[in-house]
Amino acid sequence: MHEKLQKSPDTPAVGPVRIPTSRDFSNGVDVAGLCKSFGSQIVLKDINFRLAGGQGLCVCGANAAGKTTLLRLIAGLLQPDAGEVRICGFDLKNHPQQAKANLGAIFHKSMVYPQLTVLENLQFFAKLNGVKDNKALIQRLLEQSGLLPYRYDKVGVLSRGMMQRLSIARALVNSPSVLLADEPFTGLDADASKQLVAILHKFKDDGGTIIMATHNVNLSFQCCEQIAVLDGQKFIFNAKVCDIDTAAFARDYLSYARINTWVTSQTQ
Repeated sequence: MHEKLQKSPDTPAVGPVRIPTSRDFSNGVDVAGLCKSFGSQIVLKDINFRLAGGQGLCVCGANAAGKTTLLRLIAGLLQPDAGEVRICGFDLKNHPQQAKANLGAIFHKSMVYPQLTVLENLQFFAKLNGVKDNKALIQRLLEQSGLLPYRYDKVGVLSRGMMQRLSIARALVNSPSVLLADEPFTGLDADASKQLVAILHKFKDDGGTIIMATHNVNLSFQCCEQIAVLDGQKFIFNAKVCDIDTAAFARDYLSYARINTWVTSQTQ
């Protein structure tokens, strides 16, 4: 995972210092009291959760519930009205460079260059993130994403599914500790979705943290241990996947969440 700034016990603190916690959050995310409005419209109100390294959270909700807004706040692409976000112990507001260095993100826009080849895009983003000796890393990402046969193709001619695979590889090119994924299965066929699930499992096995927003609830069960539902600007449900009736949840997660709010729990 991405190397973090650390303080030796015998060395005076220089720059940002992590706040100790009862669990290992060195690769985790801590969101506290997060609020966001656009004009008079409240989108998110008092969002709280914590995830340690190796954990995954799936956020479900109807369209316009605020899922993408939440991910953009965690990514530092939007500023909250209140609350704070810590990425691997670094406060996103006060130490954005250190926090963002630990992030990878997949959003609706692919954020790649259509005039470049698949390989050139990954080389460019590796250089942009200061990743040296990146040949082996890029080779592995091409193989994992199934893009190796297309590495010399211009991105502009790729299908939507292939573009999504490249977006996933781009998000991992800096070896992030935290991965944000907004509808990551969009445009992927069954085989590609299975590949992505395997990539996400490997990412968590290596200590990474995943925060995902998706309507594909069944696939999210394979990637995340924790599942939450956004409704009415807040989490009305936040539980461990192993504690819920997954079949009933997948059929109608909003109804399930509204009926079963008593099972709400938060990773500590």
